[in-house]
Amino acid sequence: MDDPRGDAELIADARSGDHASWTILMRRHAPRLAAYLGARLRRPDVVEGLVGESVVAAWLHLPELDDPAGFSAFFRRTGAGLAMRWAREHPDESLDSSLSTARLGTADPHGIERLDRLIGSLEETRRMAVELRWRGGLTGSELAAALRTTPEAAEKLANEAESTLLAKWDAE
Repeated sequence: MDDPRGDAELIADARSGDHASWTILMRRHAPRLAAYLGARLRRPDVVEGLVGESVVAAWLHLPELDDPAGFSAFFRRTGAGLAMRWAREHPDESLDSSLSTARLGTADPHGIERLDRLIGSLEETRRMAVELRWRGGLTGSELAAALRTTPEAAEKLANEAESTLLAKWDAE
């Protein structure tokens, strides 16, 4: 069950040493970070490690967070910074291994860029649902927790987002 406390209250409790509050905060934000990084790196193996590093880095730098309402952006910046460092340290590794355009029935060599653009054109909640499902690999209760809704509503939202995306793909 989702904790009714807001991020600011969870952060205050975490800063006071309540590790359970930090765990709740991470369950709330880590799937979104995974989707965000997955959309850029397309390497689930790398994304998983970067999310773990981000959890630790955000904990260590939590005292630097001036506005608890900005935690989501703070956590995303932390992950993005780690991802940029990883990309610099691994210049010869492909960043394009997990998401193919096969589910759209195409062999378009520019499909990944096109897919990124089309996903980016979706309304934010639908975009998040598609990224979490396709790129983050979340389904069922995990998808519902990340979207802060019921499993049935999360699946419906993700299905609608996929239908919209497929229609946009076919219309181009």
